[in-house]
Amino acid sequence: MKFPVLKGKNLILALTVPLVVAADQITKMLAAANLKPLIFEADPSARYLAVIDGFWRFKYAENTGAAWGLFRSTDASFRVPFFIIVSLLAIGFILWFFKRLEARQRLLPLAVSLVLGGALGNLIDRIYMGKVIDFIEWYVKFDKPLDLGLLTISAGEKHWPTFNIADAAISVGVILLVIEMFGAKKKEEQAE
Repeated sequence: MKFPVLKGKNLILALTVPLVVAADQITKMLAAANLKPLIFEADPSARYLAVIDGFWRFKYAENTGAAWGLFRSTDASFRVPFFIIVSLLAIGFILWFFKRLEARQRLLPLAVSLVLGGALGNLIDRIYMGKVIDFIEWYVKFDKPLDLGLLTISAGEKHWPTFNIADAAISVGVILLVIEMFGAKKKEEQAE
């Protein structure tokens, strides 16, 4: 039996997607085992593990909705199948798009592979649990209000929505896609 030799974009896909899915699922298992018990602590400051005080901590959360908790209050009998179907359609589109990438494109295969790995990681959670485990929390603490002219930020902690490795991979992949799009546009303008 002869195995196909993977090169270029297919090698990137074959390495990136399993790495993202494995990292995502392993870190979610660790979060469930080590951070979930903390949510029952009486002292709110004991409900998380600080990584960089005032900026980053690990805090267990279960997201039944989409990004930023969208649709979390929707009935589970609709929400869970809807998210699974949307995820499967997105994965199908990502694979279709990946197949059409040209060999000369360098950043796009990595970007698409990161998005695909993240989508698969969160899909696994939705299929098995009907929700996604999040555990990375970024925040900034303001001791006093911050006046930015047109906008004033009140004192206290300001949080980015809690996320996971799959979400981070999707975000990095989308950023790389945007960088590639602007780079391609710039090259076209220079060629003209």
